[in-house]
This record gives sequence, structure tokens and C-alpha cells, in this order.
Amino acid sequence: MLRVISSRLGRFARREDGTIAVETVLWVPLLLTVLASTFSLHDAFRYKSLNVKAAYTISDALSRETDPIDYAYLDGMVDVMEFLTRSDGPYSLRVTLVRYNDTDDTYVSEWSRTRGAFDALGNRDLEDLYEKLPNMLHNERVIVVETETEYNPPFAVPGLNEARLFYNFGFTRPRFAPKIVWQD
Repeated sequence: MLRVISSRLGRFARREDGTIAVETVLWVPLLLTVLASTFSLHDAFRYKSLNVKAAYTISDALSRETDPIDYAYLDGMVDVMEFLTRSDGPYSLRVTLVRYNDTDDTYVSEWSRTRGAFDALGNRDLEDLYEKLPNMLHNERVIVVETETEYNPPFAVPGLNEARLFYNFGFTRPRFAPKIVWQD
């Protein structure tokens, strides 16, 4: 019996017909997995780029304002973000006017307004952002714009599915006025 099994295994090992089918069964799932992962990573970087561009577009639009802004203006900026990113996810936007106080070496939140999941940014919160904020002159102001959108990858990729949120932080100096004013 052992001799029969070993002779059949020997014949099977010497045969070369059917190797393409075996190789196909082994390699096609691997190739499809690599293609799906590559597509998902490319899509994630494309989506991240769209979010960064949307955040800077909103920041630039705010920096050019000379009239007071209000909640309707922020709603319009969320609509702009939705248009530019073309995603289904919920959108969050926080706009904060930050002034630098050179005598205390602190940043002061003059006002902060939000849309979505963000909370207003207070003076204590600015202490955590100290390293992200630019060096400024005494009483100089910047507009801090933070955006957050949800991302759902087209294919499940380990490490990419856990992130789900893209957060962007940017700041711009007001261009045509010393500061932007809130309607209140």
C-alpha cells in the first residue's frame, strides 16, 4: 500500500500539466488584494487632499471678509466644504479668531463658532494648540479654521478603516482688515 501511494505521489510530482491552474488559484487572490489595497490608499490620499484644499479655501474666503460674518455665512462655508470634498459623511467646521498677547505670551480666543461635532475653542484650549499656532506680533490676529469629515474607504484595508475621520487645521491672517468681526 505504501509503495502504491509513493509511486502515485512521484508521478503526480513529475507531471507538469495543471500548474497554471494551481498558480492561478494561489496568485489571483493576492493580486486582487494588492489592487484593492492600492486603490483604497490612493482614494484615501485623494480624499485627504480634497479636505485640505477645502479647509484652505474656507480659510482664504474668511480672510478676505470685511463685513461681519454670521451663522448663515458658516452654513455656506459648510456647503462649500461639502461641494469641494464630494463626500457623504458628516461635516464639522470651527472658525476661531485668535489674538496674540505678547505681554503674557498667550493666545486669546476673541470668538469661536462651530458647525457639526466641534465645541467652541476657548483660551484654555488654545494652550494645547500653542505649538501649532504661528509666531505673531503683539495684538496680531489669525483666523484658525478646523475641519473634520468622515471617510469610508471603498475596500477594507487594515489601518485605514480605523481612522475614519480626516481633521485639518489651518490659519490665515486677515487680508483687508485687522480682524474679522462676528455679527453679534
